[in-house]
Amino acid sequence: MAKQVFYDPRQARWKRLRRVFDALAIALSLLVAFFVYTALRSEPLPQVLLPDLKRPYRALKDKEKEKAREHRAKLARRGHRKSKTAPSQVKLNAEEGIRAAFYVSWDAASFSSLREYAHQIDLLYPEWLHVLTADGRLQGVDQDTNTFFDVVHSSGVRTVDDKVMPFLNAEDAEMEVFPMVNNFDGTNWIDIGSFLNSSEARGRFLSEVRQFLATDKYRGLMVDFEDFPENAQPGYRALLHELSSELHSRGMKLYISVPPHNEDFDYGVVSAAADGVVVMNYDENTPDRQAGPVASQDWFGRNLSLALKVIPRDKLICAIGNYG
Repeated sequence: MAKQVFYDPRQARWKRLRRVFDALAIALSLLVAFFVYTALRSEPLPQVLLPDLKRPYRALKDKEKEKAREHRAKLARRGHRKSKTAPSQVKLNAEEGIRAAFYVSWDAASFSSLREYAHQIDLLYPEWLHVLTADGRLQGVDQDTNTFFDVVHSSGVRTVDDKVMPFLNAEDAEMEVFPMVNNFDGTNWIDIGSFLNSSEARGRFLSEVRQFLATDKYRGLMVDFEDFPENAQPGYRALLHELSSELHSRGMKLYISVPPHNEDFDYGVVSAAADGVVVMNYDENTPDRQAGPVASQDWFGRNLSLALKVIPRDKLICAIGNYG
C-alpha cells in the first residue's frame, strides 16, 4: 500500500508549525498589552493658540435677586393686568386681562410651563383633589406609586403636592391658587351620583375641603364634576349652594368648570353659586369620536355666544385647549 503524501510519523513539520504559532501568540499578546497601555496612558494635548477666557462670575446678593424678580414681574405685567388688587377681586372681562390656567402634577411639562409663565398667570387651578367614592372623601394621587390616598385622616391632612406652593412663595408670584376637585380617576369619569345626592356625604366633603384649604394660602376651590347621571343634578346644585355659602363665609372664592353648550348643566344655577364659571370650550372631537378639530372656529364662537346668554359676563372665563 502506498504511503500518504503528507505522512509524517515523526511530526517534524508540527514542531516547526508549533514554533510559528508560539511566536504569533507572543506577538499578539505584546500588541494587546501595547494597545491597553497606550489607551490608559494620559497624553498631554498641545495648547490651543487662543487667549484665555475671563469668567467674571459671582453670586448674586439678596438685593440683586430681589431686583431681578421685580424686573421679571414688571416685564410680565406689561400689557397685562392693570389693577394691583388680588386677581380674584378684579371684575372679569373688564379690560383687565385676567389669565387663569390649569395645572396637573402628572406631567413634568406642566410644572416647567408654570415656572416659565408664573408672572403672567393670575389664577391657578391645580388638579390635586378627587372624589371617587359614595362617602365624599377627598383623595389625592401618590405620583410615585400612582395610587390614590385619603387627603384627610385621623393624624391630619396629607400634602398633595410639594412643588407648586414652595415655588410660588419663593418666586413671589402674584398668583392665587384654587385647588381643583374632580371625579376623574386618571382613566374614566366616575359616577358620583350617590355622593351628590347624600347630604351626609356632602357634609363630609365640605368638612374635608375646609380642613385642606386651611393648610396653605389657598384662595378657594375649583369644582369640575362631569359625566354624572341626570338624577344627581339636584344633589349637584345643592352641593354648589353649600360650597358657595361655606367659602364665601371665609372670604374665599368658588370657581366651577362646565362643558360648553351642555343641556345637562343649569348654567343659571351654576353662575349664581360661582364667582367664576370656566367654560371648557374644547373637545369638540375626542379620540372616541369621529376625527375632527379640538375646537373649530365656528363651534368655538357659537359656544361663547350661547354662554353669554345665560352666564353673566363678569363671571365668564373661556378655557382654551392648547393641545391637538
